[in-house]
Amino acid sequence: MKKLFLLLAVAILTTVVCHSEQFVNLTPAPANMTVGTGVFRIPAGMKITAQGLTPEMQSEVTKFISDFNKSTGLGIGEGKNGRMTVRLNKEIATEGYNLDVTAKGIVLEASSPAGLFYGLQTIKKILPANVMAGTNYPRQKSYELPVVSIQDRPAYGYRGFMLDVSRHFFTADEIKRMLDVMSYYKLNRFHWHLTDDQGWRLPMDKYPLLTTVGATAPDVVITDYRAKKQYKAGKPYGPYSYTKEEIKDIVDYAKKLHIEVVPEVDMPGHFVAAMVAYPELSCDPKADRKVWDHGGVSRDVLNVANPAAVKLGEDVIDQLAELFPYPYIHIGGDECPTVAWENNADCRALMEKEGMKNPRQLQNRFIKQMADRAAKHGKKLYVWNEALTEEGADSAMLKNIDATVFCWVGVPQAVKKATSNGLGAIFTPIGPYYINRRQSRDAAPGAGPGNDDVKRTYTTVPFTTAVGSKDNCLGVQGTFWTEHVSDPDYMEYLALPRLIAIAEAGWTPQEKKDFADFQKRMTADAQLLDLGGYKYTRLYMLQPVGSSTGPDSPGRE
Repeated sequence: MKKLFLLLAVAILTTVVCHSEQFVNLTPAPANMTVGTGVFRIPAGMKITAQGLTPEMQSEVTKFISDFNKSTGLGIGEGKNGRMTVRLNKEIATEGYNLDVTAKGIVLEASSPAGLFYGLQTIKKILPANVMAGTNYPRQKSYELPVVSIQDRPAYGYRGFMLDVSRHFFTADEIKRMLDVMSYYKLNRFHWHLTDDQGWRLPMDKYPLLTTVGATAPDVVITDYRAKKQYKAGKPYGPYSYTKEEIKDIVDYAKKLHIEVVPEVDMPGHFVAAMVAYPELSCDPKADRKVWDHGGVSRDVLNVANPAAVKLGEDVIDQLAELFPYPYIHIGGDECPTVAWENNADCRALMEKEGMKNPRQLQNRFIKQMADRAAKHGKKLYVWNEALTEEGADSAMLKNIDATVFCWVGVPQAVKKATSNGLGAIFTPIGPYYINRRQSRDAAPGAGPGNDDVKRTYTTVPFTTAVGSKDNCLGVQGTFWTEHVSDPDYMEYLALPRLIAIAEAGWTPQEKKDFADFQKRMTADAQLLDLGGYKYTRLYMLQPVGSSTGPDSPGRE
């Protein structure tokens, strides 16, 4: 019954919008779009004509044909003089595309495989929802595209989603579901937070205890978001980690969706799980420590004056370089107190030997060592903004290694400092872009005061305080921490549709954004999310009287 109400709402919405012009359900909204009158009905057996495509672009067409036929049964294929033409246009931006639909057919142009993929995703997105969802829907008898002309390209090159799998673990299949929904909305970076105080998930052959001892918490907090309560599980959590094969599978799966996987191993802070496994790498090897089963900031950090500890960091870089074939590695660098270093004889001796006046310089030195190791693999570093903004941080060193700064706390100042130093900045502010936070005051217990809803996320404007070159404002990210989120239903419910709002911020020019219009498209997309079995929050969706806004409405049970 709930889904019947929802479909009725979408139908009413579409009818209302059509009084002025055809409703084109395309999110993120394109850079330029002109909507005409009439439709193009895709005929059974329609031919697609390819002109000048590279082999990689040709593969995108082949994949589109296969997916489309599985969803529709129309049996389209490649051939001469087709009603749909796909051609190379080298004048178009790398991730951009041009799409023209008339009553007679379709012309799609792009200059790269990524741009062509996004153009084909646009076609799938504005067709009935089962096409994008990849499901056959027998009741859908015809497939029509509105007459439309689109010239599109993203506002930012980095459009990301971060998932923390340390506090609570998520399987490869659960991650693939999020990669799928990322691809619907043209997100192109999956930031995979693999380690923290609460668990180590990265396989390391040289350090087997990391994925046994370091991957097991003594207990864990479970959030029952339906009952709106939290409780301790009362038993060990783990060991949970990924195999190399699982990681390679995720990387390959994401690559087909034009999503780069950005691995993060947080160091030298947030390193308790690793030091439980190997206490000799800490500043106090005799301390009584355990893998954390709660959130917070630990003063127990890696002993960066110990060559064996530095060697572990370098081995981490080597492993990440082997498993992840992309230009960047994230090493965290956030929330790293210096107290343990100040009280450690080796650290004090190293400071004296190298003429350091501030213990923060030990972290600067460690970051430089990790950057040098990454450079041997042809890679650079991502860091959280404390690596730049904490007192004593070395901005000149970060500039020298060409690090990119993820701005999450004190964002106006962090963005200003990064861009004015010629460093790239990613916009992911705590609150509206931390999409694990509570969205209403009567929600389940968890992070945040309950005001970080989809409207606040959508209406937050990226980089309003940036200085220096706008070229240094690289993109946006929805960030998801899991201290209070222990199951995939709740993760999806909190992330969606706020992640979709962030996708629009990353793709759509700010002057083209409009929350009321987004509400219409967000409501229409409930059908797509339902077909995929996703949980999502209906707050701010347009809906008929009597339909639920709770965590069980509607979606995967």
